[in-house]
Amino acid sequence: MKKISSFVVLIALACSCNAQNLKITRIVENPEISTLRNGPSNDYLNSISAKAVRQFKKAYKNVIDEKWYTMPDGYRVNFMQKGVRCRSDYDKKGHWQHTIRYYTEEKLPLNVRRLVADTYPTHSVRSVEEISLSSRTLFHVIHLEGPTNWVNIKVFDGEIYELQTINKSR
Repeated sequence: MKKISSFVVLIALACSCNAQNLKITRIVENPEISTLRNGPSNDYLNSISAKAVRQFKKAYKNVIDEKWYTMPDGYRVNFMQKGVRCRSDYDKKGHWQHTIRYYTEEKLPLNVRRLVADTYPTHSVRSVEEISLSSRTLFHVIHLEGPTNWVNIKVFDGEIYELQTINKSR
């Protein structure tokens, strides 16, 4: 509890500090990923592959909250599309690698939802990740909660593969 309190105080102090001379502030949101904030600048635009940006703009229309990140092995863009949080990754040359869409059970395709409900009748869907690796390869990673355990499953081509089961400790 003491560590959490110290962390909260540290965050509050960091948020209250405000550098006034900086045009661009580099913020690390994840140890592997960094982004440039405070709007576009020449540095920001030059740090992202033009090919990745072009491919993204062509593939995804009407997106909001688009944020680009540089990573050691390429680029990542987080965005919202039709009320769904999404993430696309591109390699260093700007080639699309995959897209992950994060949503709830309500947006899950009906055939997948029925398959999961029939196989795990005592479990509820906590969250879904829809992963596109190519125009023909799409699968779902579904996180379930049951009375005694959590189960992570992969649904691909009408088949369920159990990835992980974690027992709840009482």
